[in-house]
Amino acid sequence: MAFVAGMATTSSFAMVKLHSIPSVSAKGKTGLKLMSVKVRAGSFKTGGAGVLERPSFDQSQFDPSSQALEGGDIGRSRDKKGTGSGDSYKVLLVDDARHSEKLVAKVLPQVVPSVTPNDARKLFHVSREHGSAVVIVTVKEHAEFYSQMMVRGGLRSTIVPDSGVV
Repeated sequence: MAFVAGMATTSSFAMVKLHSIPSVSAKGKTGLKLMSVKVRAGSFKTGGAGVLERPSFDQSQFDPSSQALEGGDIGRSRDKKGTGSGDSYKVLLVDDARHSEKLVAKVLPQVVPSVTPNDARKLFHVSREHGSAVVIVTVKEHAEFYSQMMVRGGLRSTIVPDSGVV
């Protein structure tokens, strides 16, 4: 017994042939056993892949964004918003009795790439003295991620907006 399935589009087709033979199970019931699957794919016209045509509409009306004005620099935009105090968030390591120097030195470098094990030990001692320590200042999305990963690693963490005051 054979099953044939096919799919055709404008430029290519696929035909699948499933060959199967009847088999008899140990209890005497008749069933089907799959022997092999053959797939044939190709193009109706040339046998190769289809090529997309370039659009024919006039693109001269659009200003290319890479054009530099007189004396300008292509790589920088003056009105581009930088990371100011409103965009930055502090990731804090909050002191907890469950924290050990070893745990902090293990988890922090895994979570925050710029923190070394020695930096993590220093942050541990600062958090013990002051109740919290600033691990990193970054954009909100990264700060949330780092804080969540620290919590998953067994550390207490929170994020607060960076006021910009030193």
